[in-house]
Amino acid sequence: MKITQISLTNFRSFKDTQVIDLAPVTLMFGPNSAGKSSVFSALFYIQQILEKKQCDPMYIDVLNKKYVGGFKNLVHKRDLNSTIKIKIRYDRSNSKSKSYTYLYDLIEQELDIKLESPVKKTMSISTEFEIAWSHVKKTAYVKTYIVEFDDREIARVECEFDGQNPKITSLNYIHDLLWPKNHEDWKRGQKEQDASLHPYNDLVINGNDVYAEEDQDTLDRKHEKKIEGLKLKDKALLDSIVSWKLEEYEGPNQVRIAIDVDGEKAKTYYKQLFGDEPYDENKFLEFVHSELEGSIKLSFVLNSCYVSALHKLINTSKSDDAQYIQIKDFHEYEFLHNPIEIYDTADALPPLGKKLFNSLDLGDVKKSEIISELLSDVLVAPLDNLLELLKQSISIGPIRKIIDANYQPLPYIEQKDWFDGSAAWSYLEKAELDILKKINTWMIEEDKLNLGYGIALKKTESMIRTLDISKTDLVLDENKQLQIKVKDDSAFSSSISEKKQHYTIIDKYNHISVTPSEVGTGVSQLMPLIIAAVSQQGGIVGCEQPELHLHPRIQVAIADLLTQNIGKVNYLIETHSEHLILRLLKRIRQHTDKELPEGLNFIQKSDVAILYFEPTENGVIAHKIGIDEDGEFTGNWPHGFFSERRHELM
Repeated sequence: MKITQISLTNFRSFKDTQVIDLAPVTLMFGPNSAGKSSVFSALFYIQQILEKKQCDPMYIDVLNKKYVGGFKNLVHKRDLNSTIKIKIRYDRSNSKSKSYTYLYDLIEQELDIKLESPVKKTMSISTEFEIAWSHVKKTAYVKTYIVEFDDREIARVECEFDGQNPKITSLNYIHDLLWPKNHEDWKRGQKEQDASLHPYNDLVINGNDVYAEEDQDTLDRKHEKKIEGLKLKDKALLDSIVSWKLEEYEGPNQVRIAIDVDGEKAKTYYKQLFGDEPYDENKFLEFVHSELEGSIKLSFVLNSCYVSALHKLINTSKSDDAQYIQIKDFHEYEFLHNPIEIYDTADALPPLGKKLFNSLDLGDVKKSEIISELLSDVLVAPLDNLLELLKQSISIGPIRKIIDANYQPLPYIEQKDWFDGSAAWSYLEKAELDILKKINTWMIEEDKLNLGYGIALKKTESMIRTLDISKTDLVLDENKQLQIKVKDDSAFSSSISEKKQHYTIIDKYNHISVTPSEVGTGVSQLMPLIIAAVSQQGGIVGCEQPELHLHPRIQVAIADLLTQNIGKVNYLIETHSEHLILRLLKRIRQHTDKELPEGLNFIQKSDVAILYFEPTENGVIAHKIGIDEDGEFTGNWPHGFFSERRHELM
């Protein structure tokens, strides 16, 4: 799995929504304070929300406790009436992912609905979080959580943070990943039974588009049947109505009714409604009309508006409390959906790592369980997968630690330890031999970084002496204490008990070992990125300004380093280096021309994304700079490509 897109709205210097597409290698350019580092903050802010429910953090833990000052400093222009929106899309591809469909196969044969795991079938997942400020509770919370599968919204959870439980306010019942496995059989049954169909199914099954223009007589005949025998719940109100009839059809679920009322009964009922207020026939008709239209709308839903067996199963238990959602497909269709409450959480973010505890009671424990599993698959599994991706990711900050001879390796490496580079040096102490060899190759070889330094290993052995008891005697000393007396030295034997391996940095030209503090500053600053590029197995490897203190020759070579592990990780690099980007463009061109140097993995234009962040009065704008197969820009670089150089030469 890989993160492929980040969208930011009202987050720090970003105001209007900016979509940041990530490639295996993504470079972020722009002036200082343009918002490039905010992308890292957004990613790990979401991680902190998922792990710790901290929507109002003073520090971002993964960025080595970087101070951010809470929600008020994260929302654009510190406007507490605005909400932050962060959307993260990741490709699931064929990777294994968390799923909650445990019972499907076990009880499928006992049920008339056959379900599958949506999260196992989707190729891409997007999770969007809207974070708001509660003026009452003086804290931030997740107001809305939206999930998309294959770029189509599939579910939405909303919360007002007022003591009520959050609710699943929308399920996309016409998303193909929510069709039961036996959906085609269900549709055939609907057609064979000549059942009244939801307008969506009427189009899909019969090709009848209710939105298409039809003459009024045809519409009247089609929908008059739907109000025949309709009854209002309130008998007193029903008695006051002499008759009603269809007057005008305005849409698939909208009709206009002509009403004739009994004057005396109407006045009696009016008094029940409005007390001693003088009788107003128009006001009474408006009330009756609203009640009647609501009943007709409900009748349509009950009789003809189930779009699938799943839709029917979820919504029949609360049909008297009917509510509706609108979903855009061929047209904007309307669907019955009774909001489902979520328990064990105060905001719209479901608890991670466990099945969703919700209010849905279908009257059958097996059906209730499989629907709970389905909802968990749609709402919880995407969060579990995203958190796992974020926990695999690291961010190397702009100032990395230069260790000295007294440095003690960390007993265990945490995600936050990468920010100042200390994790890298500790990793070297524990790295496997093949990893150390790869690091050495990138450091020392002339067609790689050629830093003038490499990695060598020192092995130490500790000995243990063992005593042969058969060659000893037990005697009492002068204090009458039992002692062991060795007859001769042959009672002892020695063996190697442990072999330890330690790395050391070697000076390539002087053939001596040196400490990290004795190498050039630029080399020590680059080491964390080298080690991360070789060792990381997933997520994002982020780095701010990897080119610090480095010669241009090494800066261009960093581009090659970033292209050699892209099958496992994405690189997100904040940089000001012209040299780095020029090497990437060159490698794309060489791949196209089949001239790529031997030993380098190929890259193509889709493997590289170049973003320019432009600050404006209305917030930062993220421009994506297109690249063609020849390694040339397809569009103009804002303000010119590194135009400062041209200006200085003129």
